[in-house]
Order: sequence, then C-alpha cells, then structure tokens
Amino acid sequence: MMNEIDEVERAAALAEVETGVRGSCAKIPLQIEKQKKQRPRRWTEQEHQYVRENYGRITEREIAIYLGRAETAVHLHINREMRLTVPSKSPKIMTAEQIAWGLGTDGKSIHQLMDVGLMPHRRLPTNDITRVIDRRTLLLWILDPMHWIYFKTERVGMLHPRGNRYLPPCYDFEFWEGARKVVTKARASWKDEWLTPGQAAAALGMKHRPGMSHNVNKAILLGNLKATRWGNWRILRSDLPPKGMMINVAGRIVSKKAIGRVLCGRCGGIGHNRLTCARRSK
Repeated sequence: MMNEIDEVERAAALAEVETGVRGSCAKIPLQIEKQKKQRPRRWTEQEHQYVRENYGRITEREIAIYLGRAETAVHLHINREMRLTVPSKSPKIMTAEQIAWGLGTDGKSIHQLMDVGLMPHRRLPTNDITRVIDRRTLLLWILDPMHWIYFKTERVGMLHPRGNRYLPPCYDFEFWEGARKVVTKARASWKDEWLTPGQAAAALGMKHRPGMSHNVNKAILLGNLKATRWGNWRILRSDLPPKGMMINVAGRIVSKKAIGRVLCGRCGGIGHNRLTCARRSK
C-alpha cells in the first residue's frame, strides 16, 4: 500500500515539474530552469533603408512581416528611433483636404474627382481614407487647361472661405502662391475659353432669342456639339460652329439663313413640313 502511495506522489511530483504548478505534495522540490532573457535583435542598415523606402506606401504590419519583427516593435522604432514623418505630413505630397483649400473648393469635389479617375492620386496605408498626390503631379494637373472646368483658376492660392472650416496647420503658403502665379500666366496665354451653354448661345449671336441655350443643350445631347460635363455642360469656344452657322431648335447646325424657315417635325429638315416629308418617304 505504501508503495502505491509513493508511486502516486512521485507521479504528481513529476507532473508538477513538467507543468510548473505545485500541488499538495511538497516533498520533492521543483527544479525548473529559468529562461534566459533574449536581447532584442539590433536593427541593421538594410532594415532601416527598407523602412524609409516603404513607410507610407505599405502598412506597418506588412513591414513587420517582411522584416520578421513584431508590429509593435516596428511602430515604436519608427516613431522613437528613426523619427520618420507621418506619411500625410510628408513635404513631397498633399492630401485631398490641402488640395481643396489651395484650389478654393470643397473636399467633397476633390474626392469625387479622384473617385472617377479625373485626378491622379494614391491612398495611404492607414485605417482612415487618406488620399494624397505628389506635388509635381498636382502642379502639372492644375496647369492643364482641360482641367479648368473642375475649379476656378482665380481662386487658386487665394484661401477662398469655406464655411466654418478652419485652415489646416500644414497649409503650404509658398507652394500655393507659386501655383497661383503660374496658373495666372498660363491662363493669360491660353487662346481658348470654356463656355456654358448660355455663354455659347451668346457667342453665336443668339442672346436675344429666348431659350437659345436649349438649342445648345439639344445639339450636345445629339452629339452635334462637343462638350464636357461637370455639373453644367462646358464647351470650348474653338468647338463652336464656324462663322455663318447656327444651331436650330432641333439641335442641328445649319446656316444662319435657314433660321426662321419651316422646320420639319418628322426628320428635322428645313423647307418642308411633316406632311410633305411623309409623302416624300412613300
């Protein structure tokens, strides 16, 4: 009987040694080797270079996986040791909010331009939606006359009031002052002009005719007049009908001499009515 009790106590003692939990039996002392503390692995120059090249382009988690380190360790090393600038505050890029302030428009319009692919951008690997664009790319985009329908060039760098929104602390006055100067110079040298349908009708000499902007809109919808839409339709002055031509109520480009003549409601032709057109088609 005593032998069985000794065997049980011995088995319990061995279990305590393996698990590290002391039970009721304290006859056999626990012998557990103390684990040596591992010193943190030193950062190499190659790892620092990888972090500098990819911080702000990929997430800290992806950097940690590539380097074989803990995500927390990577985050602390970037902020405490390397002291890298937060991606959204980098001097080489601008956020959508900063662009909105510089162009004198609202952030919603800038995000909409990015959503439909009209403004180049990239998204920072952060939890919130932060879209940025390189400053050089942004300046080239602003100087393209085909983009001047998306913002008012006279507002560039003028800090146009935006309701109760406050100016961001990272607003770059020097950049936007330079952008305003080059945009003003580019606009003065541009030989063309963007027009609304009403302005296009006035340029064609139809300003004294009621509802003539309807004719312009009709021509745009039929594909007879080239235009770009951003809110309202915009037409380049160079795309208007040549001198001596006009847009009739059917949206067709005709000679000015034909305006006022009988217009066919069946085919849109001039000089005959619907009944005559029906007889000719038989």
